[in-house]
Parts: sequence; structure tokens; C-alpha cells
Amino acid sequence: MNSDKNRLLRDQTLFSASSEDVLSWASNMLRIAEYKAGDHICFQGDPMSPLVLLMSGQLRTSNVSENGVEIPMEMINPGQSTGEWAIVQGLPILANIGVVRKSIVGLFNRADARKLLSEPSVSRALNVKMALQLGHFVERHASQGLPRADARISAIIESAMSGAKNDEFPLIELPNQATIAAMAKVSRETVSRVLKSLELSGVIAKEGRQVRVRDRTKLHSLTIG
Repeated sequence: MNSDKNRLLRDQTLFSASSEDVLSWASNMLRIAEYKAGDHICFQGDPMSPLVLLMSGQLRTSNVSENGVEIPMEMINPGQSTGEWAIVQGLPILANIGVVRKSIVGLFNRADARKLLSEPSVSRALNVKMALQLGHFVERHASQGLPRADARISAIIESAMSGAKNDEFPLIELPNQATIAAMAKVSRETVSRVLKSLELSGVIAKEGRQVRVRDRTKLHSLTIG
């Protein structure tokens, strides 16, 4: 059983550079769970929120505004993780972690997660992840000020390519149109129109439920307006 967990952990960004000894150590603390679409793993303000590693499926983090409106923040795809910041800071989590589609996740309770995040190889991976997240936050914040809807939507597509920097034609899984609309502050109809335009112009191509970015240069040009 631990060998299976070791293989699952090896595919996770946080553990990709870890030794077999570290993987075995982590495997003993790891709990595997399955969630269906619409479930929540934890809610905003939870002081005991776990470290969450996504093995398959898709998750979404979100905030709830004062008037009860859910505001999407980030999509979590296989190989990615969430919940580290709250654990490192020793604070309640600042976001809901919801399930977009049926998912298998790895969970570490806070006490075990703190031990793991202090291990040098995991700590280095976490530092890289947080630096990338900061860069994406700055890019997204800048994109909110872009006047054109296509620029804001293109910025969201670019942010979804975070794990495919060296892939010339990355295959990515976008949030659904309602989520993109909320993130870009446009209507769903606008999202549909812009995605169709990007497809017709050869910037992206649909492949089942995923999207292939065919022209990264043109997409970036649209993003920066």
C-alpha cells in the first residue's frame, strides 16, 4: 500500500524532488480520500484545514464576500496542492476548498503537514510554488485593470498554464465558463464569445474537456492588451 502512495506522491509538485525515504515517511501520514463534484474539503475560517494534494479531478478555492457571494480564486489541477499558507502561518484558512469534478486527494493533518513542510526538499518545492503564485497574483491583479474582456480572459488562460512553462503547445484544463466569468468580471456570454474567437483565430483548440494552446505568443499579446 505504501508503495502505491509513494508513486502518487512522486507525481505531486511538492514531492517531485524528494528521496524515497522522504516519500515513505510521508506515505505513513498520508490519507487518501475521494470527493464528488459539489463537495467541500474545508471552508473559509477552518482552523484545522489540512494540506491538500490533488491526485485526480479538479478543485477550486474561493472566498465568500460579506453579502454571501462566492468569489472564485484559483483552480487546482492534478499534481498541485493547496492549504500550505494557512498551515505555515498557523492561521485559519482564508478560502473554501471545493470540488469541481470527482476528485481523489491526499490529505495531511496540520501537525504532520508542518513536519513535512520543514523537510528541506519539500520546503524548497514550496518556496518555488509560492514564488510562482506571487507572480500569478501580480499578473491577475494587473489583468483586472485591463479594459478589454478578451485581455482579462486571455490572462486567465495564461495563468492556467503555470505547470506547462516548457511545453510549446500545452494542454490545459480551464475552469468552467461561469468561473471564468466571475474571475474576469464579465458575463458568461462574453466568455463564450471570446473563447470562440480564440478558437477561430487558431490561438486555442478544444480537445474534449481540455484546451490546447496553439499560439502562446498571440495569447500573451492579447493578455497585455
